This record gives sequence, structure tokens and C-alpha cells, in this order.
Amino acid sequence: MSQQTKQKKLIASLSNIPAYDNPSNPLIAALAQSQPLTLAAIRQQTALLHQYADQMGNQTLAVKRVVASCQQIYPIPLPQRPLGF
Repeated sequence: MSQQTKQKKLIASLSNIPAYDNPSNPLIAALAQSQPLTLAAIRQQTALLHQYADQMGNQTLAVKRVVASCQQIYPIPLPQRPLGF
């Protein structure tokens, strides 16, 4: 695959990235209902905590894959940036 093809593919991929939806929002909302925050309230949300930890692990792996892919592209100036980049 040529460098120009890789660039076009990267630009297209970056342009199609959706807005970030923080996976911890449901956890934060659930824990925010208990004020002051107690150990019992945290224990009640154990399933959400585990789910959140799994999602964060998956996101970390996905980011590592993207970084590894981008490191394979020879750095050259882009003639134009994707809108909003």
C-alpha cells in the first residue's frame, strides 16, 4: 500500500470518528445519587464498576492498535486537514 493511499485511508478514518461518549457516565450517575458516597453504595454498583473497567481495558487496547497503525505511516505534511481535526 502506498503512502498516499495510507494517508487517504487515515484521513477518511479520522473524519468518521464519532464524538466520544464517556462510558463512565452511567457509573457516575449511579454513584452521584448516594451523598455522601458510602462503601455500601459503591458495593451496590459492583457490576457497573466491573463493566466500566472492562470497557476501559477494551478502549486502551483499541487506542494502542490505532497508535501502532499510525506509527507505520511515514510522517509527511498533509495538504489539508480533515474538517474539525
